[in-house]
Amino acid sequence: METHIKGDATEATVIAALKQRGIPVSQPFGDNERYDLLVETPDQRILRVQVKTGWVRNGTIEFHGRSQHTNAQGNTYEKYEGDVDYFFVYTPERDSLHVIGEWEFDSSMQLRIEEPEQTHQTINWATEYEFETRWPLSRDDRATRSGNATLDTVISALKELDIAFARSVTFDDCDLLVETADGTVQRLAVETGWMQDGCVSFSRAGNGADGVDWFALYAPATETTYLVAADEFEQSISLRVDDDVQRRSTINWASEYELGERIDRLR
Repeated sequence: METHIKGDATEATVIAALKQRGIPVSQPFGDNERYDLLVETPDQRILRVQVKTGWVRNGTIEFHGRSQHTNAQGNTYEKYEGDVDYFFVYTPERDSLHVIGEWEFDSSMQLRIEEPEQTHQTINWATEYEFETRWPLSRDDRATRSGNATLDTVISALKELDIAFARSVTFDDCDLLVETADGTVQRLAVETGWMQDGCVSFSRAGNGADGVDWFALYAPATETTYLVAADEFEQSISLRVDDDVQRRSTINWASEYELGERIDRLR
């Protein structure tokens, strides 16, 4: 089946599934928007939804969170950063529907449906993303988990380590200010990291380095806060959690970046 035909079939199936559940759903007119559907929650919030087709491979459901375009140079791919709120993933082989937040992964994701040979905390279990499990999507989803709740979590971690800080009100790029023993003010940006291929990943996106000395990354999947210096990477960084790989000097091991391990740099 051609890709666009498969996509149309998946979209029609998802619309039918939503209507059967009595959930209001609308389609944008034309092809100018990057989302496929507008879905209304019980508390009357409107979510921008991109519909994707999942497939089963190696005991997981896989899907791509990016769009494909063809030009003179061939195929190009573009992420949906900020253009959608959720991905609704329908997998024909299992007749299943899963819901994943746009902020919860990078450009692809695997939802495990079979027990792996080795179980570790970085696994995204499909049952945790099932539509019936996550709907209705509560207000503490993207807005708080990637924003206020992440900031609150980092603040709590700093308090536990007896680090004095202040909320930033004059610097646009940073969230917290920490004064070290020598009187230097360190500017921290608080961000949410996502799990991908056994790593906690993070991309600067629109956050530049001019107003930031450190990035405090909280990863919900590992329930851990990491501290990364702004000059330790350029556009993105991946901190490896899964150690089931050949050890190389170029690997950034997540354990070495944990807040508790690097906290002396903020004292």
